[in-house]
Amino acid sequence: MPTVRLALAFALGAIFWAFGLLPFAWAYNGVIVLAALWELFAVMRVRRSLRCERKVSEVMEISAQSEVNIVVANPTNLPLMVAVKDEPPSDFQWDAPTKRPDQILPLLSTLLPPRSRVSLRYLVTPMRRGEFKFGEVNLRLSTPLMFVWLPVRYSLPQTVRVLPNLAQARKYSLLMRKVRMREMGFRPIPLKGAGTEFSSLRDYLPDDDPRWIDWNATARRGRLVSKEFELERGQNIVAILDAGRVMATRLDGLTKLDHAVNAAAFVLFIAHNLEDRVGLMIFSDRIQRWLPPSKGVRQWESILEALRQVEPQLVEANYASAFAHLLQNLPRRSLLLIFTDLIDPDTSEALITHAKLLAEKHLVIVVALSDYELRSLLAEPIDETSDLYRQAAAVAVLNDRLRAVAQLRESGVNVLDTSPEALFNALLEHYLLAKRRL
Repeated sequence: MPTVRLALAFALGAIFWAFGLLPFAWAYNGVIVLAALWELFAVMRVRRSLRCERKVSEVMEISAQSEVNIVVANPTNLPLMVAVKDEPPSDFQWDAPTKRPDQILPLLSTLLPPRSRVSLRYLVTPMRRGEFKFGEVNLRLSTPLMFVWLPVRYSLPQTVRVLPNLAQARKYSLLMRKVRMREMGFRPIPLKGAGTEFSSLRDYLPDDDPRWIDWNATARRGRLVSKEFELERGQNIVAILDAGRVMATRLDGLTKLDHAVNAAAFVLFIAHNLEDRVGLMIFSDRIQRWLPPSKGVRQWESILEALRQVEPQLVEANYASAFAHLLQNLPRRSLLLIFTDLIDPDTSEALITHAKLLAEKHLVIVVALSDYELRSLLAEPIDETSDLYRQAAAVAVLNDRLRAVAQLRESGVNVLDTSPEALFNALLEHYLLAKRRL
């Protein structure tokens, strides 16, 4: 295919025609044509010798950037200009060094010297969980003359799995391994039945609770000595995900269910590393997946696979069926983390009624992502009548939400109502505090 540079070269030759220099004009145009033909046949000769491969991780995490490398090898003696257009999955956002506003697919270009290889890099961000396929890699080849270019297509189908985002979990897990839980300030209070285990003795610190003092050791040493406690291991921690219609709402580009899946994976990963027994339930109008609490790598891998596959269903969640199943199949007192939303009175009423029954036997925390977008809507100026109606609707929804939160707390159910940004810190704090009460 001819390029713009070839057209400009011919246009430049028009100067000779304009001044009547016909011999020079014919000679100039002849050189341009010969150069273009030489480039065409040279590229045709070497294009079958090129090698192209895509290097990308087979496992990615939702809303986390991953690197894609397109490696092109030139075993010939001809320098080449290479433009590469890749085909990432449509559910992936991408970013490249050069990106035009109207550009649909990543386009990368470079000079490929003789007998060399180059790696062209761009970034992708998966916005959904599941399995996705990359498509073909399309190359456009020319020499440094760039008078013509030829297309080359490489079929490089690759499947990647997109899992929940565990970046926060890995950060906390690494921190716990380095400094231990007690050095982070999470020192369980040694009350009878609080689910704590004695660890060691150390010198009393000014911020210690006086109830931690070991008076016998203090008398022997002649100075104040405190007891240290470790969080009890082997407790039941179960994440319960509502996959009904209320979780299909989007916040920051992800559905509320996506945020819930990330949060559930986070807390279960922490619990798994603390040697707790972790379990999972996913339900909508029916129970989609039930993994009873257990330990071990296989249990964690099963949970991660179940979380990868879950998608919101546009149906009403059946709290009665799901919570009755929990009451029947969890004889041991457990920490139940219910990831749902408080979006309308009918939904909230069903949740409140059945969560109250769960709270009589288990420690229940309802995790709901607050609609901070509704709160920001109330601060916007009112320019038209429609703005007033939107704000009135937002006030009604927020009031329903506040009533539902109050009723749940009155029923003995803890409620964590926060934004996605603050969710991980708040969830970790609630989990550690709840372990003392199991």
